[in-house]
Amino acid sequence: MTEQMQKDTSRKRGQVMLEYVVALGVFVAMIGLCALLLYAFKSYGGRILNVMAGA
Repeated sequence: MTEQMQKDTSRKRGQVMLEYVVALGVFVAMIGLCALLLYAFKSYGGRILNVMAGA
């Protein structure tokens, strides 16, 4: 392989790794948001239902 081809391959590997890291970060953020919403609805579920029932 020439030096240029090695640089291209290295760049592609770096881009793929970056994409995996970004996807993992988005996945972790979504799981965290779901956990937060689940906690909030479990804690304040009765209040939310009372507000909606009274409206």
